[in-house]
Amino acid sequence: MAEPLLSKLVEAVVSQAVETIAELLQNEAISLISVRGDVKGLQAELRRMKCFLEDADRKQEKDSRVRNWIAEVGDVADDVEDVIETFIWKVSTSYAVFKVFHLHKLRNEINIIQAKLNGIFKSTQLYNIGFSSGEGTSSMANQLQRTLRRSYPDDEDGDIISLEDSIAALKRELMKVEDRLCIASVAGMGGLGKTTLAKKVFNHVKHHFDCYAWVFVSQQYVPREILSDILMQIGIGDTQNHDGQSFEEKTNKREILRKLEDHDLVELLKNELREKRYLVVLDDIWRIEAWDSIKNAFPKGKRGSKVLFTTRNKEVASIADPCSSPIEPPLLTSEESWELLRQKAFLRSTSNEYDIQPEFEVLGREMLRKCEGLPLAIIILGGLLRTRDSTDGWKEVKKNLAAHLNKLKSHQEYEGVDGILSLSYNDLPYYLKPCFLYLGTFPEDREIPKRTLFQLWIAEGFVQAPSHEGETEEDVAEQYMGELTSRCLVQVSKRNESGIGVKAYRMHDLMRDMCLSKAKKQNFFEIFQEREMNKTVMTIQSRRIAIHHPRCDFDRYQVQTRLRSLVCFEINGFPTSCLRSKSLVTLRALELGFSRLRIEFSILKEICQLIHLRHLGLRDTGITKLPNTISNLQNLYTLDLRDNRVILPRGISRLTRLTHLLAFFTFNIEFWRTEGLCIMATGDLKLISLVRFDNVVKLTNLQNLKIVALSGKDARALLKCPTFKTGSLRSLFMRLVGNHEFPKLQPLSDCHLLTKLHLEGRIPEGNLQYLPPSLVKLTLVVSDIHQDPMPVLEKLPNLRFLWLADNSYRGSEMACSADGFPKLEILRLVDLRSLEEWRIEKGAMPSLNRLLIEKLENLEMIPEGLKFVTTLRELDVRLMNEIFEDRLRANQNNGIEGEDYYKVCHITSITFD
Repeated sequence: MAEPLLSKLVEAVVSQAVETIAELLQNEAISLISVRGDVKGLQAELRRMKCFLEDADRKQEKDSRVRNWIAEVGDVADDVEDVIETFIWKVSTSYAVFKVFHLHKLRNEINIIQAKLNGIFKSTQLYNIGFSSGEGTSSMANQLQRTLRRSYPDDEDGDIISLEDSIAALKRELMKVEDRLCIASVAGMGGLGKTTLAKKVFNHVKHHFDCYAWVFVSQQYVPREILSDILMQIGIGDTQNHDGQSFEEKTNKREILRKLEDHDLVELLKNELREKRYLVVLDDIWRIEAWDSIKNAFPKGKRGSKVLFTTRNKEVASIADPCSSPIEPPLLTSEESWELLRQKAFLRSTSNEYDIQPEFEVLGREMLRKCEGLPLAIIILGGLLRTRDSTDGWKEVKKNLAAHLNKLKSHQEYEGVDGILSLSYNDLPYYLKPCFLYLGTFPEDREIPKRTLFQLWIAEGFVQAPSHEGETEEDVAEQYMGELTSRCLVQVSKRNESGIGVKAYRMHDLMRDMCLSKAKKQNFFEIFQEREMNKTVMTIQSRRIAIHHPRCDFDRYQVQTRLRSLVCFEINGFPTSCLRSKSLVTLRALELGFSRLRIEFSILKEICQLIHLRHLGLRDTGITKLPNTISNLQNLYTLDLRDNRVILPRGISRLTRLTHLLAFFTFNIEFWRTEGLCIMATGDLKLISLVRFDNVVKLTNLQNLKIVALSGKDARALLKCPTFKTGSLRSLFMRLVGNHEFPKLQPLSDCHLLTKLHLEGRIPEGNLQYLPPSLVKLTLVVSDIHQDPMPVLEKLPNLRFLWLADNSYRGSEMACSADGFPKLEILRLVDLRSLEEWRIEKGAMPSLNRLLIEKLENLEMIPEGLKFVTTLRELDVRLMNEIFEDRLRANQNNGIEGEDYYKVCHITSITFD
């Protein structure tokens, strides 16, 4: 069955080509002289072709010739983009005397492309492809954009239906204290909720252990990666887990582990765990061989140490520990199935109840029979139904589901649950399909980092241009992912420290299997992995390649297309010959940051010849400098240099399209003083992350800025930066060194889009009044404020996360008044040593659901008013004095309820560490 994805991908490519031509025509620095008419004619022809794509999309499923026609249009659009970009680069990097030659070559290439387009246009009559004004598509896009702007609940706990008994049993198993190392397990079929169950219990009990780690194993496991991941989480030479490690700490640990042999990793982990009570989760372990390859690294440890498996194979658990019985989550009953479907398909009312017409329930229960009690299938079906708000919409889904299952069964492709997953993909809007399929390029059980994913989408041209003022392509990508998570096709796997923002996603392996199947049919991407290693020659037709195995040999692959994307997850070496291949010349996205590959300078010089690159990911590749020929990459949108210590060359100042510079780098001071950074002055750069500050007063349009190691003088210069006057900043992180003090913070009051602010350093009294009302997340560290900050902070209308740490407040009393902090959801108070009394009035913090109190050594008791904060679900108490903790416990050692327990008895989860 052909998918309508091809025409939508081609439409995106054609639009990009038209835009590239428009940029050339508007470039006053390049005189087109005699070829301007040819270029305009080419642009008009492409726009005409775009108008035929809508009708072609409707006819391609029944006519293979139309599918071929669509592919031809895409190839020509690619040619146009490549030719124009190559011309711009050659003209801008060569002497004027050669300009006539380049213009002549451009005209010849345009003539060749025009001939192809003429042939394609003649085919429209032969294949009966009609002309469309595009208004319908535009209207549909606007409607879909409005759909994307809807907000959906992200209630991960809602997936937990009928698991109460399993949760209790797993808690008992993990908290049981025995002299031997026990291996607990959660076993069952895919989609049953094993990981959901394990994660719920893990988060509840982990603070009872000296150290803990969670790693994903999967079918394609690599023992040293599992061991390294565990060591990175528990730390090397640490006494406990550290959630926030500095760049230097992480880099040093990675370098240490990278240099060790496999047997050294085993010994190191064994020594780290020997004297600790530890908990390690091995999620999605398929074969006992995976455990056998690493089990020698797990000593008995202190009494009560545990390893937890999640597995589809009960034998794996039984063989690993015959004394433990696997916990098997049950399939859902019909009533439980309906309850889960309700949670996923309907928005709750303000009273937290569901208002459902009886006809919805009848239709829902009929469709649930196809789910067979499997939670994953029900969640996906709920995500699909969530996009329909009428009974007619539900009837349509029911009809499509029945027809889809019958068609798939006739082709012997899917049955039951698999058919529901397949239908959920078919139901996606056209522009979400390539975004969804791209997720399949990531290895099984691998976390998918949000920022990198969005940048790859944008480099590929999958993200539509923003339609609202002040909106960026990243905002549109965020909306796309919001739709995918709303439909339950993708899971949120990691949030930032506030618990609000998303850092990474994950795809369920059953969903990924379906994704790979769809991608294979459409030749969307190719994955190089272990099972292909024995083939002598492989012919590649796809334009996207993901490398999942370190022994990949490029010489054995015959790539017959011009690649647009190459993402390396595992690779031992990157041959220079590969970069010189004609198939890579047109590359738009090159991501090496997942590979742990060490990039030599000679390789970087070859990469700098890939002039069409939009995205270049070099994170943690061991580079120390970039070649000056980086200036060749004039189409570069994102340059990711994080986790490297790299000096930027002068050539980077010519990257006029660069909008995301992600780095921990030092500057070539001479470069700053003599030229300045032109891209910053033009206002195109939107994100920059630094560790050392020199002269960045020319920054004009930054959206995200992180600078550490600032002096007070640096901070004053930075706050005079034009960026603060334009109000473009959305996220700001500033850390002072030593005992320096921030200057007056009045420039922040002009930052009307600023949502995240982290200030680390002394703040002058009275300066909190300049914080903009747009703030959603605020972190203040070592601020040394002596007046109670709460009367000012509680008036910030949009604040959802507040973290006061390391003597940010030096006073002894703190008060939260009624109606203060109307939207605050998470509050962290850490190491406020002078705080003795904290008062909360009734009505304060009406949305608070998580509270962390840590190392408040002089705080005598929890506030009385906390009992009125009925929304509070989690209270985390760490490193507090014993008397404070005993007052909060339900049962003290003597069996008597703590004096302050009545203030917190309504809270679902209370943990002490």
